[in-house]
Formats: sequence, C-alpha cells, structure tokens
Amino acid sequence: MFVIKNEIQFDTAHYLSGYVGKCANIHGHRYRLIVKIAQEELHTEGHLRGMVEDFSHIKKVLHDVEAHFDHKLLIEDNAEGRRVAEALKGSGSDFAVLMFPARPTVEEMSRYLFRLLHEKGLPVSEVELFETPTNSCVYSE
Repeated sequence: MFVIKNEIQFDTAHYLSGYVGKCANIHGHRYRLIVKIAQEELHTEGHLRGMVEDFSHIKKVLHDVEAHFDHKLLIEDNAEGRRVAEALKGSGSDFAVLMFPARPTVEEMSRYLFRLLHEKGLPVSEVELFETPTNSCVYSE
C-alpha cells in the first residue's frame, strides 16, 4: 500500500451555537489539515506513471481550500446562525462569514473537507484536521 500525504494550515473562527462552556464564544483556531491518498498500485501509464497522485495537483486543490477558509468565521446555517451573521454584518464591520451546513465542530469540518476534496477530484482516503496542536479528528469513508 502506498500512502502519500500533504497538508495545509489556515486560521478560521467558528461559533458553536448551543454549546455550554467557554467555547460558546466566537473563537478561532490555527487548523492543520493533513490529507492522505492511498493506493495499492502506482499509475502505470502517462504522466502519473510511478506515482500515486501528482503532488502539484494536490497542492493546487489544497491551496483553494485554504483560501476559502482562511480568516473566515464559520457559522452554522440555521435560524440562530443567520441571526448571528446578520448582527455581525449590521455592526458596520467587514466580517467574512461562511455559512456552514452543520455545526462547525472539528468532526463536522473533517467530514465536510473529506467530501469537498473528493468533489474536487482528489481520491482522498483520509483527512486529519487538527483544531489545536493536540486535538484532532480523523475522518475516512
């Protein structure tokens, strides 16, 4: 089995609606995303001969993901989340808010990123998303 991996980091804030504790406040993390692609065999033809995947292609896709999430605020796309987003936008500040399809926990973000990378053409076998240097979630399907 061959496994290659690449990683990116991005700074993103999130709001965990309904959470009880100090993380109920809007807060941010320096996320570290490690992407793994596994294959039993290497490509045997074409420009990918002898490779699992082209690292330059992986880097391009990950750069797009990084640009999408970096220095944004993730808020769950529900009634409460939309109220919070509107209040922030109405404050006169230029908040970069991303409405997220689930509560933006590290677990939900891991699943979302795994599926997003597949949609972008990467045959990802596993992602690991670190929320802090010691807390992470591994997701695979």
